[in-house]
Amino acid sequence: MSRRVWLPALVLLIVVALVATACQQQATPAPKEEEKGAAQEVEFTFYVISHGGPADPFWGVVMRGMEDAAATLPVKAIYSGPEKFSIDELVNLLNSAIAAKPDGIAVTITDPNALDEPLRRAIEQGIPVIAINVPDPRPAGERIPYLFYVGGDEYLGGQRAAERMLQERKPTRALCAIHEVGHVGLEARCKGFIDVMSKAGVPAEKLDIGTDPTQAVEVLKSYFAKNPDTDAVFTLGPLGANPMIQYIKENNLKGKILHGSFDLDEVTLGAIKDGITLFTIDQQQYLQGYMPIVWLYLYNKYQLVPATDILTGPAIVDASNVGAIEELIKAGYR
Repeated sequence: MSRRVWLPALVLLIVVALVATACQQQATPAPKEEEKGAAQEVEFTFYVISHGGPADPFWGVVMRGMEDAAATLPVKAIYSGPEKFSIDELVNLLNSAIAAKPDGIAVTITDPNALDEPLRRAIEQGIPVIAINVPDPRPAGERIPYLFYVGGDEYLGGQRAAERMLQERKPTRALCAIHEVGHVGLEARCKGFIDVMSKAGVPAEKLDIGTDPTQAVEVLKSYFAKNPDTDAVFTLGPLGANPMIQYIKENNLKGKILHGSFDLDEVTLGAIKDGITLFTIDQQQYLQGYMPIVWLYLYNKYQLVPATDILTGPAIVDASNVGAIEELIKAGYR
């Protein structure tokens, strides 16, 4: 998955337009549904189906991107995600979306085996599918034949995280704290991190901390009691970062544990500014909600598709640049 791809010229033009639109929308509220309906008739209906629900701050930004794109086009966009991580519920939501016979679906390929049959069925019915956030990692001849992927390179993100920590110092022991075991994207992040640490001679392993913040803190306490020499921890999103930040604060471990994470929320932002968290990996998830709606519209209207997958990350956010995007984080765009 650690391949480099380049956006075609058309995509670059679209991205410039989207940034301009986003900046304008910070000052101008999005139109209400009835106002939008009065201004333009809905031509297409799209679904965004993901493994993440409203409790995860990351997906709030994705939903913001989806809503902003739908507000600029004659389309209706519907977001669905389970309240708690569940592959079975993800499949159920996907099947419900397919039954509605939409004009397009954007979906996270969180478990390619579980999603293979329903997505192939949707594609056979003529419903265009775009993978977002998590692609099907299988070889081209085996993977689900969706149009293309919009999101970060997960394995490369894990590699970059380990490399950034090693720039500070060589840890004694490293941990990847995963909050959704079996999620292929999170597993790839862990693998990239552990591979680089292991190559550098640092013992590294994976720990399931779950999605409940209170439970996650207890799991971390138990792990550190058994492995007190652990001095580098990589969390994979706000659901893992927030408990880890709490643990560091409660145990006065600032500066003693190298902590890096994925994605940005206000807690992680504050921890970077306070020197508790070294960095986070930004995958610009606003685009993961915005771009699929735009491309599903272009595909339905003009049969247009990009020439390659569209990578939105990874990018490092640390103390050197976090101030520049602070207001965008608070506004819900990063």
